[in-house]
Amino acid sequence: MSGKKVLAVGAHPDDIELGCGGTLRKHVIKGDEVYYVIASLGEKSGDKERRRGEAMTAAKLMGVKGVFFLNLPDTMIMHNGVTVSLLDEYMEKIEPEIVYVHSPKDYHQDHVNIAKSVLSASRNMRSSIFLYETPSTTIEFRPVAYSDISDVFKHKLRCIEIYVSQNNKEYMEKEAIIGLAKVRGRTMGVKFAEAFEVARLFRWL
Repeated sequence: MSGKKVLAVGAHPDDIELGCGGTLRKHVIKGDEVYYVIASLGEKSGDKERRRGEAMTAAKLMGVKGVFFLNLPDTMIMHNGVTVSLLDEYMEKIEPEIVYVHSPKDYHQDHVNIAKSVLSASRNMRSSIFLYETPSTTIEFRPVAYSDISDVFKHKLRCIEIYVSQNNKEYMEKEAIIGLAKVRGRTMGVKFAEAFEVARLFRWL
């Protein structure tokens, strides 16, 4: 068991599972401690308590050790001192060796601002930072790191399926999720993969 501490940050419930759910499941299987920080409850897309419940259920299925909510306003998350200070608290509390967060190359302003805020909050930390893609990531997203999730992809799908309140959203279509994972997998010669940009890589030697 490697025992690394891993932090995944998402702007809304379901972002983390969509962007790096397979990779996080692999961390859990290895024995790493995985934590979630979810910036908003996504109340613009459904009842906030229902969305909180879905996030908690999905995290339990994933095997996450702890889930924390910043309770920031959906669609109005800012990259400012307030957001960075909230993230600072959990960065200091968890002391993650690896952080996963949105790529700032994204059409959704919440995704962009939480990505920038995580980078600001990690300014004094020795953490490797990987930037994941979501359905709103722009064509400027240029991955350089790939994670083979072939053996855990079904588990990723089961976690995403917990978000029943979002079933009517195009980005939740199973065919699209499978298609992206296949495309990323083809790059590295495996069945399914997740792709990441790298903001910072620490201790690779």
